[in-house]
Amino acid sequence: MKIKLSILFILLLSNFHAFSQEQKRKIFAKKISQEIVLDGEMNEEFWKNAESSKGYVQYSPRDSVPAELDTEFRVAYDDKFLYILAKMEDISSKKFILGDLKRDFFGGSTDYISFTFDTFQDETNGYNFGLSPYNIQREALLSNGGEGNFSSGGGSRGGISWFNINWNTKWYSGAKVYDGYWITEFKIPFNSIRYKAGTKIWNLNSHRGNSKVDEGSIWSPIPLGFSPGNLSMTGELEFEFPLEKSSQSMVLIPYLSGSGIRNKVAEPARDSDIDVGLDMKLALSSSLNLDVTINPDFSQVEVDEQRTNLTRFELFLPEKREFFTDNADLFSNLGSREARPMFSRRIGIARDTTTSQYVQNPIIFGAKLSGKVNEGLRVGLLNMQTAKLSSSGVPSYNYGMAVVEKNILKNSKISSFLINKQSLFNDKSVEYAHDLSNFNRVFGFESKLQTNNTKFKSQLYYHQSVENEDVNGANSYGANASYEERNFETNVYFYGVGENFNPEVGFVPRKDYVFLSPSFQYKFLPENISLVQHGPGVDYEFYRNKINGITDYDIDIDYNFRFRSQAYLVLKTNILYTKLLDDFDPSRSDGVPLDAFSEYNYVNHTFYLRTSERKIFSVRLNGKVGEFFNGKIKNIGGTFTYKFPPFLNLSLGSQYNDLDFPAPYSSANFFSLNSKINVSFSKDLFFSTYLQYNNQFDNINLNARFQWRFQPLSDIFLVYTDNYYAENPLFLNLKNRSFAFKINYWINI
Repeated sequence: MKIKLSILFILLLSNFHAFSQEQKRKIFAKKISQEIVLDGEMNEEFWKNAESSKGYVQYSPRDSVPAELDTEFRVAYDDKFLYILAKMEDISSKKFILGDLKRDFFGGSTDYISFTFDTFQDETNGYNFGLSPYNIQREALLSNGGEGNFSSGGGSRGGISWFNINWNTKWYSGAKVYDGYWITEFKIPFNSIRYKAGTKIWNLNSHRGNSKVDEGSIWSPIPLGFSPGNLSMTGELEFEFPLEKSSQSMVLIPYLSGSGIRNKVAEPARDSDIDVGLDMKLALSSSLNLDVTINPDFSQVEVDEQRTNLTRFELFLPEKREFFTDNADLFSNLGSREARPMFSRRIGIARDTTTSQYVQNPIIFGAKLSGKVNEGLRVGLLNMQTAKLSSSGVPSYNYGMAVVEKNILKNSKISSFLINKQSLFNDKSVEYAHDLSNFNRVFGFESKLQTNNTKFKSQLYYHQSVENEDVNGANSYGANASYEERNFETNVYFYGVGENFNPEVGFVPRKDYVFLSPSFQYKFLPENISLVQHGPGVDYEFYRNKINGITDYDIDIDYNFRFRSQAYLVLKTNILYTKLLDDFDPSRSDGVPLDAFSEYNYVNHTFYLRTSERKIFSVRLNGKVGEFFNGKIKNIGGTFTYKFPPFLNLSLGSQYNDLDFPAPYSSANFFSLNSKINVSFSKDLFFSTYLQYNNQFDNINLNARFQWRFQPLSDIFLVYTDNYYAENPLFLNLKNRSFAFKINYWINI
């Protein structure tokens, strides 16, 4: 059956009529020998004589309409660097919008110009470099053809991020604002990106976010409904001479860190530690990278957002540690949203055998090899070793993963992988030691096929977990297909998870089911100044297992509005059915649970509103009212953000859930509050605080972080964290308190 499905997908793909642009936009880059001063001025003679290209068009709020404020750019290069100069038309009487001066800005909330390079012309992976008018840099990796959801685990089904902003590399820039325009200059080292030596052509696109006229514009046109990062609709950058092999580069990032903890809920009551470690990045070739980490420290990583959980299942939280986010698409973009064979947050976290609580399992070392072996073959190798914790009964684990990805046809691929978790280097004389015969492995195969224009996409996969005992139902499988036009989009998702599928390094919140979901959305595109898009959508999804039949279904009927101002409104009605397979207390208050195998039909109504984040003041609001199992639910929440550009960014968010159930079941009120303050004293000096209150977790969390970027990509962090019981917020009762510092230094060799 699976073979027949694979053949069907290939036939569909091969017979799909591929759309191609009438004529690709092109720009020529001349090789130069002059020095460039990165001052945002076009005073070098070769810039004046270089080929320029302009005529940007909108991709938002409309498509293929000339941009209200045009952009032009020029490209040059030498043996070591790629140079770009861009000139953007401007309205001097209006202010630029920028939340802060921190590197790696979010494009939806600021003015910027960026350039995307598909260096292998495979229309699958690429690089993005961006600049704001204040010369704030951003670089990112693009994957999955530049299409998909921005947020890993959120939004649309599949939940795969194609824009990895956590990737870092050192490059140079300049910017200057004039009366009626602004200029940026890019200086990008060839050894900071991967490409095929001897090539003369890269795929290229450029897009600009402009808050002053509420538009996004792009050099090579992209229709509505597709992302500005789409790699199948790019233009071309032609170099005067073939590019030589880039010089081998090595980056060393040593660090020194220290921490002190005062704990009132666990032992030891006080603890302190001083650590040193090292990260290394080595370019083995123009297309292959080796990353090594020794005794990594993640104390500077931003804390997770505490979210109220009203479901029966674990919530997905995104990975924020840089070592794992670099080239994450190769290792993590596998499976489906609810059956991921690799979830890197499992590495370095283990269950305490004495308390059954999760504890940090320190990583001793790790290595990652990733990149292209040749034009059509991409590989990834990952190995991590954690320490044993005698006091917690946690053994030393080794985590390994190998993945091979082969390009087929045009911008399509097949891949296979193997994941292994096994205890190593433990003294068998102690009770926490694990026999080497105890292991957990997962292997799988996937295909991702799409037409040249990316309108039609499909995925087919099969995963199998293997342990020291053979069991049935230890597999996961799925298929999906989607088709998108300017005015409509349709999708169908199917996947199943066996009752014994057990990827210990993965994310599988529920088992023993098959899932099916068809959906359709239509988009009206009125010739209207303020309302640019609206339309209905229908999404039906259900879960079924062999013994109990259909256990859940959700009929989602919605209507979407998108405005010229970048505001977005969704109105939705959900018709739901749930059959509980276990006792469950939806109030999460340890009250009388709903009985296993009881059934519930209920309906609720929701709305979601988001205003433009390129404004001084922006709002996100959400609400829900209706039925919830055998009771009622009311929800209201939102986030309010105010900017004092470019130095101060304030946000206040809250969620309130009122759950009302008939006797003898318990009702509940869940309230969460979070406040963020980001201060930019300069482009190198930052302070941020994050305050969270959540009565479901009985926790008040305060996280304050000071960052001094004393050299490019070299930082000093000071981090202070408090956790209190939330039962009486007026009289704070401390759980634990910690202080940490970290110094890291980026060294190019």
